[in-house]
Amino acid sequence: MPENSHWIVQLNYKNRTGSFALLFAAIAVHLSATDTGWLLWASLFLQFLVYPHVMYQRAVRSGRPLFTELNSLLLDGLLFGIWIGLLGFPLWISYTMVIGVTINLMVFRGPMGFFQAALALAIGVLIVYLAGGAHLTPHHSWLADLLCMLGLTLYLMMVGNVAFSRNLRIRETREQLRASESALQDANHALQQQLTEINLLQQQLRDQADRDPLTGAYNRRYLDVSIARDLAYCARHQLPLALILIDIDHFKAVNDQYGHQAGDLVLTALADLLSLHSRASDLVCRFGGEEFLVALPNTDLATATQRAEQYRCALAAIRLDWQGIQLSSSISLGVAGFPDHGHDMEGLLRSADLALYRAKHQGRNRVEVFAAS
Repeated sequence: MPENSHWIVQLNYKNRTGSFALLFAAIAVHLSATDTGWLLWASLFLQFLVYPHVMYQRAVRSGRPLFTELNSLLLDGLLFGIWIGLLGFPLWISYTMVIGVTINLMVFRGPMGFFQAALALAIGVLIVYLAGGAHLTPHHSWLADLLCMLGLTLYLMMVGNVAFSRNLRIRETREQLRASESALQDANHALQQQLTEINLLQQQLRDQADRDPLTGAYNRRYLDVSIARDLAYCARHQLPLALILIDIDHFKAVNDQYGHQAGDLVLTALADLLSLHSRASDLVCRFGGEEFLVALPNTDLATATQRAEQYRCALAAIRLDWQGIQLSSSISLGVAGFPDHGHDMEGLLRSADLALYRAKHQGRNRVEVFAAS
């Protein structure tokens, strides 16, 4: 059989050749008891032994094999109707033909197939009736009946086996689809986890690029980008902005006396304190060494000065435990405001730095606001 022929064509070829051979035997037994001419015997031979192979070759050579095969089933019904009329409506032979063609069409065309089969059979019988050959004969042969019963039983078993095989393959396919769907869901879940991990890693990398690794405060690079954006916003909406520049008093002495790890402890404590006492919109940055800078958008100079004093008092009240030693520290703070003390980052930083210098010059541990004098 050609490998590229439709599975229905191959299935019907097997069914047709087997069932037609049994029908040939049953009809031959039936005709042997009657006075039958050679023409009917020749027709019987062509119909039930040659016809199945002709229909198969016609289907496999067609550009639309399935369509051709389904039309062949209608032709089967028409020819069966003719044979039923010619044979005189023998009970078991007629019943076998009717059931065979009806089931075949219903399997592939559903309820519509039943009506198509009935119509084809009726047309076949009508053709014989109009030709004057239809007759009713009570004659029957128990051997012919037995062969019809056997053929019909084998045919129905074959149809049931095909249905079982198809249902089994459908169940197997569904199980494979479920397994594939489960595997796909697992893969999607794993991919989602990987994407989440990648996003977290990217966020960590961004934080590492933007933050000081020791204190967790923003670094100078991030400050340069953010302060320019905040200044542009404040200028556009005519809002104030304040800078507080902070320096730890006598920080070098802490490093020299207790070591750099003690100095790191002070730096970390100050960074935590600044973050704790700042708003989410404020920018806390380690400006360099022991210097920190806090940018306060939409904050006037008086409020920024109060905040600076809050920072100073909070640090002064802290005692840091370092190897059993209570460390204390103080800070000096310089405050400058936009737009009065500068219109850009450079001008504001210069003003805040001058205010910080004056705070240190006047004894440290104090807050000074920039004054042009």
